[in-house]
Amino acid sequence: MGLVCFRPHGQLAGAMKNKMFSTLILLTLIGVLAVPCVRAEEAAKEKPPGKRTLAKYDADKDGKLSDQEKAIWDADKAKSKADRKAKKSAPKDSAAPQPK
Repeated sequence: MGLVCFRPHGQLAGAMKNKMFSTLILLTLIGVLAVPCVRAEEAAKEKPPGKRTLAKYDADKDGKLSDQEKAIWDADKAKSKADRKAKKSAPKDSAAPQPK
C-alpha cells in the first residue's frame, strides 16, 4: 500500500492561507514596532560628558558634572539650539542694507 497524502481543498485551504497570512502580518508588525522601543532605551542611557565639556562645565574639577553643572550645560545647549533655529529661520536678504 502506498503513502496517502491529504491535501486540503476548497474553503479549508483558503482559511489556512488567511490564518498564515494574518500570523505573518502580526509577527512583522511586532518586529517593526520592537525596533524603535529598543533604540529608545539605548538613547535614554546617559552618555558621560566628553573632555571638552568637563573642562568647560566641571567647576569643582572632580571629573563628574553635578546637578548644578548639568543644569548650566543644559541651558547652554538649549540656547545654542535656539540660536541655530533663529539663524536658520532668519530671512536671507536681511543682511543686505535697507534703502533709505
